[in-house]
Amino acid sequence: MVYKVLIADDEPIVRKAMQTLIEWEKLECDLIGFAANGQEVMEMLGRAIPDILILDVQMPGVSGIELAKYVWEKKLSCKVILLTAYADFSYAQSAVKYDVIDYVIKTGAFDDLVVAIEKAKDKIKLTEFERNVESKKVLKENFFKSVFDGSLYLQEDIRKKADKADISLVEGYLVIVCHFRAREDKERSYTYSSLQNFFHMVFDEKLVYSLAVDKDVMAIILDHISMDFYEDIHKKCEEVIEIMDNFMKMYVYMGISNLGNDIFELKQRYEEAESAEGESFFNDKSKINYFQERKKDTKELLEHIEKGVESLQYWMKKGNSEEAMKEFDNIIKYQMESGGSVATILEVGICIYASSKKMLSDMEKTLYDITLQKESFSKSIYRCRHISEYYSIMRTVIESTAEYIKIAASRRNILIYECEKYIDENYERGITVSEISRYIGVSMSYLSRIFKDETGNTIINYINEKKIQKAKEYLGGTDMKIYEIAEKLGFENTTYFSYFFKKYTGISPKEYKTPEDSN
Repeated sequence: MVYKVLIADDEPIVRKAMQTLIEWEKLECDLIGFAANGQEVMEMLGRAIPDILILDVQMPGVSGIELAKYVWEKKLSCKVILLTAYADFSYAQSAVKYDVIDYVIKTGAFDDLVVAIEKAKDKIKLTEFERNVESKKVLKENFFKSVFDGSLYLQEDIRKKADKADISLVEGYLVIVCHFRAREDKERSYTYSSLQNFFHMVFDEKLVYSLAVDKDVMAIILDHISMDFYEDIHKKCEEVIEIMDNFMKMYVYMGISNLGNDIFELKQRYEEAESAEGESFFNDKSKINYFQERKKDTKELLEHIEKGVESLQYWMKKGNSEEAMKEFDNIIKYQMESGGSVATILEVGICIYASSKKMLSDMEKTLYDITLQKESFSKSIYRCRHISEYYSIMRTVIESTAEYIKIAASRRNILIYECEKYIDENYERGITVSEISRYIGVSMSYLSRIFKDETGNTIINYINEKKIQKAKEYLGGTDMKIYEIAEKLGFENTTYFSYFFKKYTGISPKEYKTPEDSN
């Protein structure tokens, strides 16, 4: 590599001396320019960034210190060396916070400057090495994540990306999925970094890579697994669990895949490890689980569950929490006895939650309103790690919903009574649904819906029926004129009252009042 160097000094003789007295070619350096002041340097940096920038501390316009600060603030990649005279050496030291490589006192031989240039080159090499390492790390991280989430699946693409990331998984590798509970007082990036270092210590040269694949979930890829090491893997995992549980308070569960024979099996091995880790769902005492093929959910199992969920929904809607929980207990028991998968169990929970959400929505409520829980119920269900945790969440969903419906049913009856009572007392003055809902203290849509559900009639129709009934009383039992009755019942005019009356009775008010004349 040839290093590009830019020199800035306000003394022409110094610039010339550096150009001629230093063997730049031997230093693998190429002088790309000279500047007589700081302003010229600023302009040159705007066109091209050198690898090494040699600056006189004191120059007219913009000083070397100010330029060093500029390079540091703009995060430019060049390494800065300051030239200083005896008189201003202490001034140059103030630039230490700007990552200056060295401070060189101007002498005739420039030996110290050559040493400083070598230091700058070493720093550049180290930076480049670290960048390459980080680049490889990113490539590996992206490769494994892409395979695990299924976005990288074509064999040709897998091979190309693996080669680019220097990943070679052949016969005898496995995947471990490690789930833990991270401490809330630690940043997750710090936690993941600490765990990666820890896994490297435990698994040593067998470790290909470890990465976070989800919140509080890491995947560990081990290679060159001999049968001896495979037999020893349990002890290694126990060592991880002991440290993480007892000292780091992370409470770990681990799932181990079968041995892989080809890189194209990587996603399958990851899914095996994920499935194995999920076995702790049924037994939270089982901290290390190996993959075992589970039988698929049968049609009979799914149909049985569907009937159980329908029955549970029926009891929830009836407001009977006890019967609803009995059905839920039966569903769980049947799923476990039949070897139902964790995924199916959680999906049933989501289905029940969706039913609860719909029932409460019809009453303009949510589970969050009645339980005061802030976290998403669906996320809580999907994140359940153990059957006990799942059962606790579902009990809250089922019982809270059923109990609220039970209370709401009683309140609905009260609301219907209050609605009818208000109409009976005020229908003659042209009341509206909006007025009634405000009086009772519920929304128009909710009041209209429950009134229709409970009575089979609409509020408007109920008001109209009341008016017709009263109009008949006035027409048949009093000497009131038709226009007086219309005005009494809140109609704008006699014409509309006549239209309204005939619509509901089939005859006009006049015909109803004097039926013998109409014949």
